[in-house]
Amino acid sequence: MVLWNSMPAAARPGASWLAMLWPALFVLACGLTFGLTLACPIAPLDDFLNHLTRMHLLFDEGRGAASPYYRAAWALYPNLAMDLTVPALARWTGVDRAAQIFLLTAQMLIVGGAVALEWAVKRRFDYAGFIALLLLYSIPFAWGFVNFEFGCGVALWGVAAWIALREKPAALRFAVHGLFVAALFACHMVALGLYGFTLGVCELHRAHVRRDSPAALAGTLVLLAAPAAAALAAMALNGAAIGNSGNDWDWLHKPVWPVLALNGFSLPVSLVGFNLLAWMALRLGKAGLRPQGAGGWLAPGFGLLYLATPMVLRDTAFVDVRVVVGGALILPAFISVRCPDDLWRRRAAAALAALVLVNLAVTGRLWLSYRDDYAGLLASFDKIPLQAKIVVAGEGGDSPFANLEQAPMTHGPTLAAHYRQALVTTLMATGGKQPLAMRPGFERLNSADRGPLGLDVLARIRAGAPGPDYLAAWPADYDYLYYVGPPRDNLMPDLLQEIDRRPRFTLYRILKAPAVAQ
Repeated sequence: MVLWNSMPAAARPGASWLAMLWPALFVLACGLTFGLTLACPIAPLDDFLNHLTRMHLLFDEGRGAASPYYRAAWALYPNLAMDLTVPALARWTGVDRAAQIFLLTAQMLIVGGAVALEWAVKRRFDYAGFIALLLLYSIPFAWGFVNFEFGCGVALWGVAAWIALREKPAALRFAVHGLFVAALFACHMVALGLYGFTLGVCELHRAHVRRDSPAALAGTLVLLAAPAAAALAAMALNGAAIGNSGNDWDWLHKPVWPVLALNGFSLPVSLVGFNLLAWMALRLGKAGLRPQGAGGWLAPGFGLLYLATPMVLRDTAFVDVRVVVGGALILPAFISVRCPDDLWRRRAAAALAALVLVNLAVTGRLWLSYRDDYAGLLASFDKIPLQAKIVVAGEGGDSPFANLEQAPMTHGPTLAAHYRQALVTTLMATGGKQPLAMRPGFERLNSADRGPLGLDVLARIRAGAPGPDYLAAWPADYDYLYYVGPPRDNLMPDLLQEIDRRPRFTLYRILKAPAVAQ
């Protein structure tokens, strides 16, 4: 267990069996986790379905089967990890398998990167790998922010490389740093920010310990920032941008995100897991939790960064939650745990391993249940003619926790854009965030990256209530409607004809009847 290797062998009762059991449990947990990803042809992650559809459309256009409604829109901007790799790999594997490989690689990068970083800092394997496994289903990974997830894995390896090369020639160190910055720029800007923040704090701490001159510290920080500054300058010169303008601090959720972020599919698992980890940390106290290297600076640094980060940054959502998860992946490498006695050590090891396995079991039950749901969704596309226009409705509600188990179906209907060459309102086609845009003449029907509105909202808009432009005349503009959610009564039987019903969605044909009198 933690800090086991720092104790003399004679002072470690049961050291041999625990030393063997701990890595064995880790290997088992890794096998089960990665096996679950391989067992699901389509990963039940909310935004992942949207990304998967985009991969299909980019691949289709590359082989001469372009969509009548969407087009590729490449530019020199970040957040393109999946877009650069999956369509290229799909030439040999197919798009679905390539996307599955991408997700699996992201998970392996995170777990392996956490272990590599811990080894670079502590020179031993403690608990960082288990924390990484625990966080693989956290918000935002469970919500399908896969470019960010891939970027987090690259960032962990980058920080580990920076520390491992600390005593190597500066030219080698900064050359490797430049490669990681380029890779992270392509992956995700928030992951690049977490990487840069961690290295900056580590160098500030090192300069403080060594009493470096301000000029030497400034030179190091300038060299650290130079590759990112060059990438941003190149992006600006090419007229590209990072998303759209607009920031929003959601102070109401600031106190709860760290508590609820552990599992993006189950609030009870998040609450139990957070409270268990918090209880263990409080019991250990200052004597049991000790910073390693720059840990004493990084822990409060990430806390301040979380408070200062908006929830929406340049139209990228849940940025502060990403900081929580990124910090939770990085900090274990910089914090050592000293258990007071052997019994405590065994209980802590058992509790952490059990938490990882319970987290995996709860997630696995949900993931496996979606295999039939997605098969039913693909079958429903056969009831839709080619090039139809589809509006998507949902259960409504503003809370991101409204129905976490339903979330993986939210963007499922977007796959019709590939399988039936359809236009789907919830498919993300926003310039500056994805290399996908609407073709001329259909821009008004783009939902501008909004999720589905409630079916009751569509009913009110039909009756004359104001609504977003893309829904202002939805009964006339669209041919079919997917309702994503448990079956419910048809609110507009004169307009909507049910043609397919499944546990997590209902498909309606929109009857071209006269609009309700105004």
